[in-house]
Amino acid sequence: MRIPCSLPAKALVVLLPLAAFLLPALAQEPPSNAIETLQAKLNSGEVKLTYEEKGQGYLKSLLAALGISQDSQVLPFTRSSLQFDKISPTAPRAIYFNDDVAVGSVLRGQILEFLANDKENGGLAFYTFDANRSEEKPRFRREEGRCSFCHAMTGRSSMGWMVADIAATANGEPHFTNPSQPFNFTDHRTPFEERWGGWYVTGTSGAMVHRGNVTALDPNLPFDLPEKVGLNVTDLSGKFDISQVLQPTSDIVALMTLEHQTGVANRIGGINVLKRTGTPEKLDAAIEELVTYMTFGDEAKLTAPVKGNSTFTETFAKKGPRDGRGRSLRDFDLRTRLFRYPLSFMVYSDAFESLHPEVRAKMWRRLYEVLSADTSRPESATAIAIVAATKKDRPDYWK
Repeated sequence: MRIPCSLPAKALVVLLPLAAFLLPALAQEPPSNAIETLQAKLNSGEVKLTYEEKGQGYLKSLLAALGISQDSQVLPFTRSSLQFDKISPTAPRAIYFNDDVAVGSVLRGQILEFLANDKENGGLAFYTFDANRSEEKPRFRREEGRCSFCHAMTGRSSMGWMVADIAATANGEPHFTNPSQPFNFTDHRTPFEERWGGWYVTGTSGAMVHRGNVTALDPNLPFDLPEKVGLNVTDLSGKFDISQVLQPTSDIVALMTLEHQTGVANRIGGINVLKRTGTPEKLDAAIEELVTYMTFGDEAKLTAPVKGNSTFTETFAKKGPRDGRGRSLRDFDLRTRLFRYPLSFMVYSDAFESLHPEVRAKMWRRLYEVLSADTSRPESATAIAIVAATKKDRPDYWK
């Protein structure tokens, strides 16, 4: 994932002057996303950040303040994003995330990079944070121009989260088959064999082939990645100095979860644009697409069990919420599909709350109808029961 921006190094050099177009520090308005909420707490003194001189600076403290687990860490290594010149397979970028926020950290980087689902504008908000120690109250700064170039390429009429398969050579240089549409975006629909080029991937997936953990052996043949040698990797210590990052892993289950929620958030962003500018027909089609996606009707099935090698699988599931029988939409399956129950946990997210009330009402109705019609497996009825017990603002007919 390239957060908040991904771009081939040569193209990004041309765009660096856009760095001058930083917006002022956050305005004194009611917070509409998690970053603005945290900034308000920093301003009031309710939250104080700790800076680690010989560690990761403010990173650990910021993750804790935002409720982001360190074990969500995933590691892309292509030379892309705002600080492309500092990224390579020997110095990967670290990304941490929860349902509504993602944080990008680069070794010896000058800034930390953030994106957040925004309830007010129905899309994404981008921020940077000075990685150097501050004697004053630390501040996030809102970004627009230099992030929008890449994040507008998701094809959803709005800027989106980005998880992409990118072929890279040994120095991390990204290569694209079609420069006009450079990113091969991935989500839970993408076959395993087309995922994760340019990423470290730790954990096991049996015989299922993916493109993680490897670079092209011949710089003249950048799209010919070695086959199978990157599978079932559980130790990255031979790839780079793992003390550079908070965790020794780039957990496969965390990466699959990030892919899934990226697909939800981006479709919601597109729907919010269509509600303002599109035709009713296009809006209804987009709603149906999101319903199918959130009920996993188009999920690429697993043909072998998947197992991460960090604590992410456990800590993610513990966040709940859970019904009276201890069940949650965050429970994993990891044998034939990603999650146990066929309804996305993103119904609890800021992204879902950003939908126009009229659109959200249609979403609730169609989600209920699709799950109710699925009598082939009891998990669908269970998903309805979980929502009925744990989502206060769901419609009354969810019983």
